[in-house]
Amino acid sequence: MAGLGFVGSIVFARELGPAGYGTFYLVLTLVQVLDNPVAGWGIACKKRLSESDFPTAEAIGSGLTGSILNSLVVLPGVYVFATTVNAFEIRELLVPFSVLYISFSLFTVSSIMLSGRANFAASEWVDTFRSLLTLPLQLLLAVVLSFGAVGMIYGLAAATLCTVPIVLHRIGVRPELPSLNTVRRTASYAKFSILDGFIGSAQSRVDILLLGAILATTDAIGHYEIALKLTIPALLIADVTGSGLLGRVSNLLSRGEPVEEDVTNALAYAGILAVPIFFGALAIPEPLLVTIYGGEFRSAAPLLAGLACYHLVRTQVTQFTAVVSGFDRPDVKMWVSAISLVTNVVLGYTLLRMVGPVGVVFATIFSECLKYVALGYVVKRELPAVRLIPRPVFEQLGAGVVMYVCVEWAHQMIAVRSWVELSVLLFIGGLTYFTVLTVASPDLRGTVRGIVDDARTN
Repeated sequence: MAGLGFVGSIVFARELGPAGYGTFYLVLTLVQVLDNPVAGWGIACKKRLSESDFPTAEAIGSGLTGSILNSLVVLPGVYVFATTVNAFEIRELLVPFSVLYISFSLFTVSSIMLSGRANFAASEWVDTFRSLLTLPLQLLLAVVLSFGAVGMIYGLAAATLCTVPIVLHRIGVRPELPSLNTVRRTASYAKFSILDGFIGSAQSRVDILLLGAILATTDAIGHYEIALKLTIPALLIADVTGSGLLGRVSNLLSRGEPVEEDVTNALAYAGILAVPIFFGALAIPEPLLVTIYGGEFRSAAPLLAGLACYHLVRTQVTQFTAVVSGFDRPDVKMWVSAISLVTNVVLGYTLLRMVGPVGVVFATIFSECLKYVALGYVVKRELPAVRLIPRPVFEQLGAGVVMYVCVEWAHQMIAVRSWVELSVLLFIGGLTYFTVLTVASPDLRGTVRGIVDDARTN
């Protein structure tokens, strides 16, 4: 999925340029922010269906019903807002926006519930299938038929809508209309998870919203989004472990079983990819951007290392968030997210005015660190045996420092003029990192042996 997204970002960034690429991501950002009532309701349904005494079929029915009702409320409101205010210049994009929103709502709630099942990684595989559909559809509509950003929107919407039946099939339970008691129990969690989802999504995209509203240009958004795309692989493992950790913690606690070992293991390896991406972004930011995306995106170089640092912190915050949600304490998570969002907006606005787009990145890093400290405190208070910074994390950081030194040294001798030289530097960095880490980490060696043994057995 990450590979397909990476290839697509290269093609569309080069074809549409910063302005067209930024337009698509501005619309997508608005969809993702407004989709949060559905996401929050879906998380509440996921929490309840992971509990041993909750009716699964009714939980799934609650999720789908909530998605449909939400679209009936949100879309008329967007229409009124866009035709009267038009703050984000989406008046001409209302139809593709609406189609994308409906498809996203159905997919979001169903995939969240799928991640709460025992085979939680199935949600990632279904999302990968969606990416397989999205890329050719977007290429056809945006590039071949020259619809530009609108073609990208319709391509994503069509692929998303086609994937929903597959998600429901993978859940494997026929939805049922929820009883009043089911709705009440779900709503008791959702009243916090909906607000928290809105706050969390707003914070994750507040940089885009600030750039779009204050600078009034999509070029800066395009530069930001490209730098963000290049660091997204840092979250590959963290997102999967966090997705499964919520259901795991919830299910074990509902049966009175310990969760400390699962939480410590998730924290230990969530950032194993984020560390080398951060140090690589520090070492060769401009060669990465210019070689991959072209000279138009050279201005994104100062943003790259900052966003890689943000994703490094986020790998750990994702695990804390899952654990706190599994405690059945969405209120704590919501208040932490609210404080972090306010900090991000105020500091981001101030720094954007003072130092430009890089200022919003600094603000995002700082606000994410606040979440790390607050949620880490809650986890440690409830689970004293959990190691918030397990030994493998220090081993990964040490290997990252060694990698940075080697890549810097190699870059002084190898001038990057094409993909060939860049590939050599990336190979040196990756080989150094994983070699040092394998030698230094007995836990990693044991994990690799266990995976290989399982693969041979199965």
